[in-house]
Amino acid sequence: MRDMVRGSVRTSLAAAMAAMAAGFALCQPAQAQDSGLSEADTGCLGCHSMEALAKPLPNGESLSLHVPAGPYAGSVHRALGCATCHGDIDASVHPAPGKDIQSLRQYSLDRSQVCRMCHAGAAEHYEGSLHATRVAAGDPIAPVCSGCHGYHSVTPRTAYETCVRCHSADLEAHGAWLPNAGHHQEVVSCAACHAPEAPRMIDLRLYDGAAQRWATQREGARPFQELAAAADADGNGLDATELRNLLAEVNRDAPGPLTLRGRVELREDVQAHRLVAKDGAIRACDNCHRYGSEPFQNVTVSITGPDGRPLRHPAQTAILGSALAVESLPEFYAIGGTRSGFLDLLFLLALAGGIGAPIGHMTVKWLFRKQRARRGQSGR
Repeated sequence: MRDMVRGSVRTSLAAAMAAMAAGFALCQPAQAQDSGLSEADTGCLGCHSMEALAKPLPNGESLSLHVPAGPYAGSVHRALGCATCHGDIDASVHPAPGKDIQSLRQYSLDRSQVCRMCHAGAAEHYEGSLHATRVAAGDPIAPVCSGCHGYHSVTPRTAYETCVRCHSADLEAHGAWLPNAGHHQEVVSCAACHAPEAPRMIDLRLYDGAAQRWATQREGARPFQELAAAADADGNGLDATELRNLLAEVNRDAPGPLTLRGRVELREDVQAHRLVAKDGAIRACDNCHRYGSEPFQNVTVSITGPDGRPLRHPAQTAILGSALAVESLPEFYAIGGTRSGFLDLLFLLALAGGIGAPIGHMTVKWLFRKQRARRGQSGR
């Protein structure tokens, strides 16, 4: 049986060699430069861009060898090149029958070890996670690196975007106990609750209200980090006035007005890999909704960069409670978490007006009750 499988592999690889010759002829260096890919990577794609290219495995599964050129060219791994992750491939004899791959699952487990070469910190946090525990227990669907990040089309994504692919049903379950669950899921990173040991912060991110999405650094616009550094002239973090000036500069060239929305994030994104079981996740409201809570002790202002990663600049924590920042932060006021004297004063005035008006009316009515009674008697 194995000889038959190997024979099938040799036939497929022989066909791939013929396709490679045509691929090399079509893929000229100019095209490699246009796509941002090296000539070596363009050569690899001469075969691996074919959708039907696959390797049959002994257990009957088929391992796709197709690498979509476009997504790979847009991947954060593009600059590394194929050989960085596939250093076990001997280009002098490739394509040739390589080492046996027993199953797709085993291949994913093996390839995750390659990720550790560059991502040792993420791997260390992952080892302490619920996901790693389930992998060690033999759970066949517990995610390894590629399960969340993919292979050749790795691009920055928020934890929310990554988690919902497997946990969409759990999002609905939050509504059974979490007040205003939809809003929480929008402004609180999944890992902020499900990686409870990781330090958290408030990230004030630019938001495009017209497009209903997070704002992205536009091509040709003055870089956000340059604008933020200019606004923060003393380099000690943006204060309320500097934040207002920064927002004005950002909106000077923006197609539509951008605002700031606050999100609870991890201070170090890599710690999002240390996820715990749901029983260990943060569920107590006062972790955020109390004065002086931990996330509000670190504040950044950010925009989404061209590659999907947030570009951040530090801000002073006092801006969250400053009357001068109310205009800059129209949508951010966490009950119990932030303390703005100006907003508290407005609340007290509104409360006093709401309660005082009927009380005053009843008091005046009581004081003049005898006079009204006499008028009523004389009118009869």
